[in-house]
Amino acid sequence: MHRRHLVAATPVNAVFCDLREGDIKRLENRFRPLAFLLALVLGALCYFWDPSLLARFALPLEDCKFAVRESLGQQPVLRPNLVIVTVDERSINQLGRWPWNRKVLAKLMLGLGQARLVGLDMIFADVADADQDTALAAAIEEAGNVVAGFFFRSQATTWTSEADLDHLAEWGFRDIRSAGGVTGLKDFNFVETNLPEINAGALAGGFFNAEPDPDGLYRRYPIAYLHQGFALPSLAVQMARYDLDREPVLSIDSGGLLSFVLGDVKLSGSSLRLNYGSLAAAPLVSAVDIIDGTLPPEFFRDKLVLVGVTEVGIFDLRPTPVAAVTPGVWLHATALSNLLEGRLLRTAPFLDLTLLALTLLLAWAAGRQRRIGARVATYLLLVFGVLAAANALLIGADLWTREFYILFPFFLFATALETESFVQTELRAGQLKRAFTSYVSPEVVREILEDPDKLDLGGVEREVSILFSDIRGFTSLSEKVTAPQLVQMLNQIHDPMTQVVLQQRGMLDKYIGDAMMALFNTPLHVEDHPDRAVASALGIVACLKEINAGFERLDLPQIDVGVGVNTGGCIVGNMGSKVRFEYTAIGDAVNLASRLEGLCKVYRVRIVISEFTHDRLAAPFLVRLLDRVRVKGKHLPVAIYEVMADEGNNRSRKEEFESALELYFKADFACAAQRFGALVAATGDPPAAVFLDRCQAFVQTPPPADWDGVFDLQSK
Repeated sequence: MHRRHLVAATPVNAVFCDLREGDIKRLENRFRPLAFLLALVLGALCYFWDPSLLARFALPLEDCKFAVRESLGQQPVLRPNLVIVTVDERSINQLGRWPWNRKVLAKLMLGLGQARLVGLDMIFADVADADQDTALAAAIEEAGNVVAGFFFRSQATTWTSEADLDHLAEWGFRDIRSAGGVTGLKDFNFVETNLPEINAGALAGGFFNAEPDPDGLYRRYPIAYLHQGFALPSLAVQMARYDLDREPVLSIDSGGLLSFVLGDVKLSGSSLRLNYGSLAAAPLVSAVDIIDGTLPPEFFRDKLVLVGVTEVGIFDLRPTPVAAVTPGVWLHATALSNLLEGRLLRTAPFLDLTLLALTLLLAWAAGRQRRIGARVATYLLLVFGVLAAANALLIGADLWTREFYILFPFFLFATALETESFVQTELRAGQLKRAFTSYVSPEVVREILEDPDKLDLGGVEREVSILFSDIRGFTSLSEKVTAPQLVQMLNQIHDPMTQVVLQQRGMLDKYIGDAMMALFNTPLHVEDHPDRAVASALGIVACLKEINAGFERLDLPQIDVGVGVNTGGCIVGNMGSKVRFEYTAIGDAVNLASRLEGLCKVYRVRIVISEFTHDRLAAPFLVRLLDRVRVKGKHLPVAIYEVMADEGNNRSRKEEFESALELYFKADFACAAQRFGALVAATGDPPAAVFLDRCQAFVQTPPPADWDGVFDLQSK
């Protein structure tokens, strides 16, 4: 029996060969690096390309930083000497509907005469009447500090006059450096400007066009546009130019504005990202307070003043990230303050891409966690970390992080990881299911699939109960039937016996020809594994009646079975070579279980268990002490027991046998022989017959004086 165990083929080998972790990890080892690289490249491409479809999602997310910063009281404030004069609701109520008489506006200009600069976010392109236009032009010229406003048109019916073009040329940038023969700066063919006499009196002029982002919000402020070959500044840029009294340097190429340098201010790109503060903290002055003399001209000495319309009904309102309705003049004020205070929002592509790579690497590490709850928690922490870093960089360094282009590829990568993890789980579940469905019960398979972490296929030491069964007389039986009949018989024998094992949460280890080996308490923990192993042994014996009845109908020989059960510590796990291995148990406990199965033939019983199994039984099985034996190669004796079906006269047989056995152990062989003989005569008890022969032999040839009652087995 033991020799066959060493050389017999084991069908579970091939199944467990599919369960090798290296095979299952192959998908991860190939997929995850590729997914990481794809996510990184996709994130970088989207970052620099900034497609309008994604921008509609990216921009609102990034805008949240303004709200967070304001809630923490860290938003920038306008330059202290910057004042916004508003044509507001109170001014309209007192002075009448807009546009006002230009003589009224002339009073406004004279009231601002002591300001350092006055920027007009309004235009006077149409003739009112000679007196009004002359009065306003004279006031602007007398003030000598007005930066007039104008705007560009994409379509119009009139071309720029020579007089207007002369003024625009005078106001334009002078230090322009082109990197090629073609410029990519936005070019407008038409311009709407002020009356010539008003332009003539102005100190300078700047356009107040602004362009929204794809979602309609105003986040950027243009630096320069082209018209008739002249590079013209926006209103806030022109005011900064005159306030600093420095000539900007523009570098232009086919892609647009490469760089803009004004003193210490250095910008790249054709626009600046507006670093909005709180609109509620803006220094607003009602125009009517200047016109009626409430505020004297001295109030505005050395101040930078922007004049614009804030009354809702006049419609110079723009949606921005900080307010759904924002006066247009607020954009100019924000841009001017950003330029003069150096509070420019800058992007750092290298930093953003570093954050992207780091986030993806951390997501990769998070994806290696086994529990999905831990993975999701880590993913959420990473999202929070990216958002926290983006807000910290804005508050601490005025750095504008494009966090969407970090989180977007992160979400794609995390989704890919979870998809791959799901596929791996399904593959592993399929492998586990295929591996164990035929070897453990469906309930155990379900438990393994629900929590694969409970499954330990590596080499571990644990206590198990081992069951060996063998068909009696199989060798001679195989000589009496044909090969197809033999295979048919084996299948009909193994199927019901295997089902018994599986029902008791046992694991079929292997078939060894006509023999079967099963393990209990592996690969999952089974608390009452000795009881389940013994119950399986009784179930296997109970199957014989039905199996033999079927064989009789097929005119096949009858069979019998022997079962040995032992409990003890074993090494269990995947064992073998790289090309072929099996999940099994090895150790003295396995060898002893095999020897116990062999003892069934010696004692002419069907089930033999060891004292190690017997002592762990909790269920009330009918068990009788059979003998104390010393197996070959071992020095310590082992008590062995027979498990009997609790039926008929088995209880009385047990009592009478154990009474006779007690006499046998006391070396009272004559009395023991009488008791065993009476039991054989009354019940035909096979073990009693074995001991009757042994007692009679000892009566004729007594054992040595130091006989300890242990029977020494001379064969395996």
